[in-house]
Amino acid sequence: MENKHPHAGHRGRLRKRFLTSGHEGLYEHELLELLLFYARPVVNTNDIAHSLLDEFGTLGKTVSADEESLSKVSGVGRSGALFLKLMHDLGISNMRISHSNETLSKRAQLCSCLTEQFGSSEAKVCNLLCLSSRSELLSTLTLPAEKLLGGGMTPRELAAAILKSGAASVCLGINHGADLPLPRPEDLALARMVGELLSAIGTGFTDCIICGGGSSFSMRGSGAFAF
Repeated sequence: MENKHPHAGHRGRLRKRFLTSGHEGLYEHELLELLLFYARPVVNTNDIAHSLLDEFGTLGKTVSADEESLSKVSGVGRSGALFLKLMHDLGISNMRISHSNETLSKRAQLCSCLTEQFGSSEAKVCNLLCLSSRSELLSTLTLPAEKLLGGGMTPRELAAAILKSGAASVCLGINHGADLPLPRPEDLALARMVGELLSAIGTGFTDCIICGGGSSFSMRGSGAFAF
């Protein structure tokens, strides 16, 4: 009698569970395992999924990790790292599209939009929400914080990008990842720099909102920065 492989049918069963119950019916390692089916079709992705979670801690931190760090985990390889990064970036892109032309006239709406955009990412980035005169979201500019503060992008280049969007006003969002959204000196420096630039080109500065640890902090709402 032929011995069946101990994992025979496992992939089919996992796919069926996902189709039946959605992502909420699977553990984080099972979701990662399922994703990796399509990048590593002939290896045991269960072990790889556990290794990734051991390295990065959570599913969110795993898929938002950079490609170089992902590829260093045993079994992931370049193809697996590229696939996970692609899935993460597509998700971020889809969230931005879903917010397009949405009216963000209230502080709570701005906070919600930025919190969704940053998600569980630990990347030290800033999102500039470019808003119309009716507070509709025209586009989002995502830039590394160090690029803005360190001169990697000149004020002229940033001004050109904002003017190209046709924004009547801009809301600056700063990502703190899992840390609390408490203003840091560099956050105040960013807000000051962006505020001065917007004033120079005649564009309104709606707010500077820090997101982190599942919550948000509005500089305008708290009076932490003079707008």
